[in-house]
Amino acid sequence: MSKIAWIGLGHMGVPMSHNMVKAGHTVRGYDISDAAREAARANGVDIADSVADAVRGADAVFTMLQSAKVVEQVVTGPDGAFANMPKGTVVIDCSTIGIDTARLLAEEAEKLGVGFVDAPVSGGVQGAEDASLSLMLGGDIDHVAVAEPLLKSVGAYIVHVGPSGDGQAMKVVNNAMMAVGMATACEVSVLAQRLGLDSQVFFDIVTRSSGDSWVFRNWFPLPGVVENSPSSHDYEPGFMIDLIHKDLRLATATAAEFDVRLDTAAAAAKLFADASAAGAGERDCTALAVTLGADVEKATAGV
Repeated sequence: MSKIAWIGLGHMGVPMSHNMVKAGHTVRGYDISDAAREAARANGVDIADSVADAVRGADAVFTMLQSAKVVEQVVTGPDGAFANMPKGTVVIDCSTIGIDTARLLAEEAEKLGVGFVDAPVSGGVQGAEDASLSLMLGGDIDHVAVAEPLLKSVGAYIVHVGPSGDGQAMKVVNNAMMAVGMATACEVSVLAQRLGLDSQVFFDIVTRSSGDSWVFRNWFPLPGVVENSPSSHDYEPGFMIDLIHKDLRLATATAAEFDVRLDTAAAAAKLFADASAAGAGERDCTALAVTLGADVEKATAGV
């Protein structure tokens, strides 16, 4: 079994690090949040005092953080992971940070005699909890060979997509489709409610018809229909509106760089931006339905 450093103990990092513990690995974690540290400690994670403290002596370092800027801060600099972990050790970043950032960090790691694999995930908090995540890996084959067996503790589908940055490239296109689907699911759910359709009947018919999708089936945006959807748990994230908006910005910026139109993604980005501006940025992305006018009490009670 391996000694694992885990940096970032949020909604995804806590269950993922817990699954590492359950697989028999020794996990030493760090997060700036007291609540996050205590949640991880309760799961058997040893809590470090700093990033540098967490990564010393580690066989592999995992990061699961909210933005490219935070990942850069955590892995670079004199107090970061690259400077304090053993030579030859690999950072496996499960965050969504964009193609360019992943490639720059891989180059920096190589200069310092360590490795970097971009390994963004799909599957949400539920996938993190039951270790059914899909992981898209970008990086040198030797570094990926270190990451893959460890990632089997947190994921069910693990693919080496290509060189550094390609994991992020795959995540960008996947999340663009997911986010558009989520926006559409929220819009049409509000429309169905205004038309007087029973939420359960609406869900049952769509999931057996041409309108079905993964986000509709798993993250139905009205409460009381899908037990594991964040909408049935007071829209607690999950996948925050601010994060889905960040991913859409990455997608539209990447598309512009390659002269590709992503008009539907741009429209979805505006909906989530408006929801964030209305104060819902830290709620789950399914809460877009609420900002669009869904009557939650009506949905819960049935029409």
